[in-house]
Amino acid sequence: MIKYGFLYIASRMEIFFYSPETLQYKKVETTRKQKFFRFLSFTVPLLFLFVAFFFISEYNLNTPRLNRLMEEQEQLASNLSLINQSILRSESILDGIAFNDDHIYRVFFEVAPWPASMREAGAGGSNDYQDLLNFRFSDIAVNTHRNIDNLSRKLLMQTRSFEEIISLARNKEAFISSRPAIQPVSIKDLTRFGSAFGMRMHPILKVMRPHNGIDLTAPLGTRIYATADGIVVSAGYTTGGFGRRIVIDHGFGYETLYGHCHEILVNKGDTVKRGEVIGYVGNTGLSLAPHLHYEVHVNGRPVNPINYYANDLSAEEYEKMITLLSDADPSFDIN
Repeated sequence: MIKYGFLYIASRMEIFFYSPETLQYKKVETTRKQKFFRFLSFTVPLLFLFVAFFFISEYNLNTPRLNRLMEEQEQLASNLSLINQSILRSESILDGIAFNDDHIYRVFFEVAPWPASMREAGAGGSNDYQDLLNFRFSDIAVNTHRNIDNLSRKLLMQTRSFEEIISLARNKEAFISSRPAIQPVSIKDLTRFGSAFGMRMHPILKVMRPHNGIDLTAPLGTRIYATADGIVVSAGYTTGGFGRRIVIDHGFGYETLYGHCHEILVNKGDTVKRGEVIGYVGNTGLSLAPHLHYEVHVNGRPVNPINYYANDLSAEEYEKMITLLSDADPSFDIN
């Protein structure tokens, strides 16, 4: 029986066997494939042990460095929560400012409040914060960023709104002059009210229809006054029932109409001032008796003129107007 001995030289990764027959060591030839698998059998377990040790030490061993980092993260999260609360308080204050803007400042200048959809425009979607997800305390970070974005957006929109209000304030004198603010017929000449503003039973058609103005009964030839500064956009006889009619554009969204005139003293394109005589009360068009049909439009929408022409009345005159208004005849004018 022949027995062989083996010699392994680790430094060169070579294996020899000893032959009793030749009394010599012969090198064992290995293929590249065998060498590769031999290498893997050595390095893979070593690499696995290294990775396992790293994760165990990183996540399970409370090293001083790891403890310090976790404490700093918790402190940052706490600070973010406080900042978040401060942002929400500021946003609540800004909402109050927006409410005053819509219900006080804009009402004063008679401009429409901004719709909520405009104030909320530009809200960011959930995809805007994808880079903040999958981190520790990511919910706090996302909420803080979202609240900052909301606050910034509302501040921007409120700034634009105030710029509009400031522009109106700078033109306050022109605005006040353009706002209908006196009665088109002197209270001394007014004998009664015909139809008031609002829905009424049409005296001929016998159906409910809107009446977009008020009817002021006065003697034929009574002076008609422009209720605010403006430019005459229409003056003359028109179809539709108003007979001789005057329309004045006052700017800032205001427009007034004076119907059934007996005589017109202005022409299209003329500039008129508040209190200027522009015509005389008449009975032209579809009218039952001499009177003035008076309308006020704001941004193209008819509004109740009674809120715009009683500003310069004394208490006694105002009381007389209210009495006349309560005795108004809804069937007086068919327009």
